[in-house]
Amino acid sequence: MRFMIVHALLLVASLIPIHGLVLDVRRNGTVIVRTDPATLTLPAQTRSYRVVPRVPLLAGSGIDAFLDRSTTPWTLREAVAAGPFVPGLPDPGRVVPVEEGRTLPSALLVDQQGRLVQLRNTFAGKTLLLSFIFTRCPDRNLCPAISGKFAYLQSHLDPKRFALAEITLDPTYDSPRALDEYGRAYGQNDKIWSLLTGRGTTITRLLDAFGIDSLRVSSSNFIHNDKLFIVGSNGRVADVVTTAEWDPDAAMAQARAIAGLASNPFERFKLSLIADVVAICGGSQWAGIVLLELSLFFIITLFVAAGLWLVARTLWGRESQ
Repeated sequence: MRFMIVHALLLVASLIPIHGLVLDVRRNGTVIVRTDPATLTLPAQTRSYRVVPRVPLLAGSGIDAFLDRSTTPWTLREAVAAGPFVPGLPDPGRVVPVEEGRTLPSALLVDQQGRLVQLRNTFAGKTLLLSFIFTRCPDRNLCPAISGKFAYLQSHLDPKRFALAEITLDPTYDSPRALDEYGRAYGQNDKIWSLLTGRGTTITRLLDAFGIDSLRVSSSNFIHNDKLFIVGSNGRVADVVTTAEWDPDAAMAQARAIAGLASNPFERFKLSLIADVVAICGGSQWAGIVLLELSLFFIITLFVAAGLWLVARTLWGRESQ
């Protein structure tokens, strides 16, 4: 019910997740807040805001909210007292971990157009493929590779039955506008593929729940792991692939099977095999892929050797006659 009320209020608004510092709380309910910049959208600034719904705030406290610029004065919606976003190792003790069989957590996010998205409900009725990225990622084997796979998937999956979503792990920089420009570089189709950001407090909770490491190594770069979550149309997680090295055809086959559609069983086996090998290697994607490639090499070599032995035996038998 709460989501329905919030969604009705914000349906026409373009929202920006924002963090700031409360400088003063006025008797009329407005607050003076110094907000951080929103990439490609707004500079850091200090001004008066309405807070809807009203929440107890104190001067000197941090605040996370959705900025709605369609009102006068501007409105901070769904505000919560919060410190700045700090990346780190996930703390599953503070949340219900997202595992196979679990439903998606409830979380208010916004997409690349600033539209409100309730993670648990928005994709209901569709099979969802979900991952995490950040737009400034310099490692071509991680975020850019994952987004490239999503670009491939969007052209091979029916938007009436499937959805794709990437959640940023860098909400401080990745504003809706930054995500929109990132998506354009990959030919993102809004009808199937959503790029999501949110309040820092929300992203922290999601990283904890989904088990995503996010360690800052510079002002613009993070070291992080990655997982692919495939969620059934009932909203429950059906498969978790704990590596960024998943093959898009294999992921698509698994998603189609989860959706109850015909799919390639060999591709599904390949996806499962990669995930199992990575798990055996203690979660090391590089070691897992190397081990898998070596195993396949030895298996192929064994079959070739066996074939050559059978050919040699046949030829030797003919010569003996």
